[in-house]
Amino acid sequence: MVTGTTSCPETIEAAAKAKADGAILYAGGTDVMLRYAQAIRTGQTVPFVFLNVVNGLKDVVVGGSKTRIGAMITMSKITRHPDIPDLLRQACGVVGSPALRNVATLGGNICTASPAGDSLPALCVLEALVELRSPTKTRIVPIDKFISGPKETVLAPDELLVAVIIPDNNLKCFYHRKVSSRTANAITKVSIAAATTIEDGIIKDIRLAFGAVGPTVIRCTSLEQELKGISADKLPKTMPHWKHQVAKLIEPIDDLRSTAQYRCIIASNLFEEIVNAINKRVPEHSGLI
Repeated sequence: MVTGTTSCPETIEAAAKAKADGAILYAGGTDVMLRYAQAIRTGQTVPFVFLNVVNGLKDVVVGGSKTRIGAMITMSKITRHPDIPDLLRQACGVVGSPALRNVATLGGNICTASPAGDSLPALCVLEALVELRSPTKTRIVPIDKFISGPKETVLAPDELLVAVIIPDNNLKCFYHRKVSSRTANAITKVSIAAATTIEDGIIKDIRLAFGAVGPTVIRCTSLEQELKGISADKLPKTMPHWKHQVAKLIEPIDDLRSTAQYRCIIASNLFEEIVNAINKRVPEHSGLI
C-alpha cells in the first residue's frame, strides 16, 4: 500500500499537470511502493497521484484492425479478457502472484521499463504501440521505441501512457516461457515470447523477443529474417547454428539473480524449445504452442 500525500484526479489532463509539477503517478502501486519506502528512508517527500478514478483508462475496444487496451487494466483482467491476444494473456498470467496480478496494471508494467517486465516480450512480438497523452497532444509510439533503457522511457514530463494498441496480425501460433527461481512471486531470469505462421511446413512468419537478457527487451529481427522460408522440419538438424545466433543477439549480465553465462545457456535452450514446439504442428488458431 502506498500512503502519504496522495491526490486522485478524474481527468488525464489533471493527472498530466500534476506529473509535470513533480508528482509520481501510480496505478496498482506494486512497484512504486518500493520507491516510496526508499523515499522515507532518505527523508524525501514526494506527492503521489493515484490514477484509479481517471476516466477512460480501463477499457478494451476492438475495431479498425486493432485492439486498444486501457493502461489501467489489471494483469488478472487481461488473463480473462477474450478480446486480448493469447500471447499477451499468457505473459500477464505469470506476473508475480495472483494477489499482485489483481492490482498490477499493464501500463505500470510498461512504464517501469524493466528488462524483466513480463508483458514486454509479448508486446514486442505483437508489435504493440503505446498511446501517450499530454494536456495538449496525443502521440503514438512503437513499444520498442518507448523504452529507451533500464527504467527509462521517452515519456515527456507532462505525458501519461493511456493505452496500448495491438494491430491485427495473421500470426497463427504463440509461445511464451518465463524462467525464474520459482513459479510465483519471482522476478524473471530469462523469458521468451514468439509467434509463428507455418504453411505447408515452411515458416512464413516468425517473431521472437527475449526478456531479462539485455538493457531492454531484445527483439530478434535479424534472426527472424534468417528463419523465414525455412522448412520447420529441418531446423532441429541445424540447431547448433541457431543457438549460436541467439547467443550473439542477447546481452546478458551477471547480477544477484543469475550469471550472464546461465542466461545465455537458458536463452538458447528456450529457442530450441520453441523449435520443438513448432514441429508439433499445432493447428491454426490453437493459441499457445
